[in-house]
Amino acid sequence: MNKFQGNKAQRAAAAIATAAVLAAGLLSATSSMASSPAFDNRMSHVIAQVKADPNYKKIPLESTNDREWFADQSEALFKKKITKDEYVADGTRHFPGYEASFGELADLLTAP
Repeated sequence: MNKFQGNKAQRAAAAIATAAVLAAGLLSATSSMASSPAFDNRMSHVIAQVKADPNYKKIPLESTNDREWFADQSEALFKKKITKDEYVADGTRHFPGYEASFGELADLLTAP
């Protein structure tokens, strides 16, 4: 298996794991989703914050493509490859009505 296929397989596995938790109404990430310990740690913090927020509106990441897109966007924001405004705007384009959810995630992913 070449490096590209391995990364794609890793993303698919992460998407499946994320979908299982999302089905329970929670945002989650696993170590297989993260490309670095820092991102994994931040996602763990994000999960805890979202679970504690009764007003958080769960983003309906129902397809594999949606979950992979979400993971890629979240990691890009964390690594400062995109801005918070871009993250929220892209998220709202994909999921109209979820601007507040993407805004909260953006704040949590970029918090010091």
